[in-house]
Amino acid sequence: MGPALWVSLWLGEGRPEQPALRCGDVTWTFARLLDEIRRTEAAFRAHGVGPGDLVTILSLNTPETVAALYAADRIGAVADFVDMKTSPADVAGALTRSGSRVVLVLEPAFAKIYRNRGKAPAETFVVLPVGPYVPPALADKLGTGKWRDRAGGDCLSWSDFQRDPVDVPPETARWEDPAVITYTGGTTGPAKGVALSRRAIHASLAQYTASGTESGPGAEALTLLPVFSAFGLTQCIHVPLCLGMTVILVPFFRPGQLLACLRRYRPRQVNGTTSYWQLLLREQEAGDLSFLENPRCGGDVIQPGAERQINEFLAAHGCSAPLVIEYGMSEACGIVCLSWGEPRRAGTVGRPLPGCEIVAVDPDTARPLPPGEVGELLISSPTEMLGYHRQPEADGQVLRPGPGGKTWVWTGDLGYVDGDGLVTVTGRIKRMISRNGFKIFPVVIEDCILASGLAEACAVVGGQSPGGETLPVAHVVLKAGVDPVRGEAELSARAKAMLNTYLIPAAYVFHDALPLTERGKLDYRALEDRTRL
Repeated sequence: MGPALWVSLWLGEGRPEQPALRCGDVTWTFARLLDEIRRTEAAFRAHGVGPGDLVTILSLNTPETVAALYAADRIGAVADFVDMKTSPADVAGALTRSGSRVVLVLEPAFAKIYRNRGKAPAETFVVLPVGPYVPPALADKLGTGKWRDRAGGDCLSWSDFQRDPVDVPPETARWEDPAVITYTGGTTGPAKGVALSRRAIHASLAQYTASGTESGPGAEALTLLPVFSAFGLTQCIHVPLCLGMTVILVPFFRPGQLLACLRRYRPRQVNGTTSYWQLLLREQEAGDLSFLENPRCGGDVIQPGAERQINEFLAAHGCSAPLVIEYGMSEACGIVCLSWGEPRRAGTVGRPLPGCEIVAVDPDTARPLPPGEVGELLISSPTEMLGYHRQPEADGQVLRPGPGGKTWVWTGDLGYVDGDGLVTVTGRIKRMISRNGFKIFPVVIEDCILASGLAEACAVVGGQSPGGETLPVAHVVLKAGVDPVRGEAELSARAKAMLNTYLIPAAYVFHDALPLTERGKLDYRALEDRTRL
């Protein structure tokens, strides 16, 4: 038995009117957040949600989404976060697997989700607002308010859904049971639900608090990572709220908007990915950034040269603090390693957080490797996931025995630990493409292309867009009789129907034959050299 997640929320220490969440022009104080949590808890209970039940949430970073997380937690229910951009083909499966009676969906995704009514157990669809948090022009483009034209009697707005708080003691027994489910990118097949316990999330809070790298009460933290990711939910939202910070939510953040957000909010802390920080380098007229005291970079590997360029840029614009580099994975509740303590060294991802251990091993024998030798990185931490939701057969791919006979999280990342305990990530065991924190395995896209019947061979590699984002590019050999115009049109349409948004190829390059190495294997380096966007 242990405390629920909401118990750790900062209660204001006599300042309940301190802002907890900012989104657009809307501010929720800690008092408002706690009231919304209690009212949402009452609504969940009124609709039959009980301990262990899943509440599926398809949304972005909005205040209502955060309130729903803690409301489910007070009941002992499980907040099942699904990327609302998931392909239409996967929506029904996600809802069926969850068994959720209540589904929360952000307004722009309502039509896609509601089409699946009757195909899953869902009894009530709650539509979360987005209009108050975006500019009027974007609200019009998103069609805010139009969901009511399609809604039936099983649909409620957020305000109509809520109830007056009830005097029911919160559930406290589910310490080692799932509290949250976040999903992997679905890049090695169907997305897998990562079941995280209260134990794991509390441990992450304790680790971050002990590292002393977070800003303190009253500081504003701009988070750019989505709530449906373990990193975004745990380290970018839950931890700052528990430390008394104001979390700034941007539901429709796009690469290249970082400077605009910095100018608007002037936050002391920013949680972003490598790509976002790299795009900032183009802003020569960035102006004064001296208000920025805690820039943080995670969810993506950063090269030493890029880290140096970003730090030099920040310093030139008044930010004296270097990037805090963060590293982890969803199966370990997000971040488990960051640049804290001494020494700090560019090119590393820092050292493991307190209570966490990272080792490099021979991938075939699990033999621990000496300092500086590259192997597969393994994580041992109290933040370890419980397993994959309703996919126990997949657990053994990641949760496996390692040094000392205990269970470790096998990351699939290559790297080493040096004599000072600093961790360096050198690459991926598989041909993975990292897109703004999302891990993309090319085989998923390749399988989609080959299953079309249009191609005889294909290979997917990453290419840099003019905006600095790494995108998947498909190199394809079409079957005889299929011309490139038809091939690109049909492959593009198939990808949009079958793949999650971030898996859709940015371009198709057609070849008579794919290049091979002298040993007869596909020459991926040659393809990367030919990839231009």
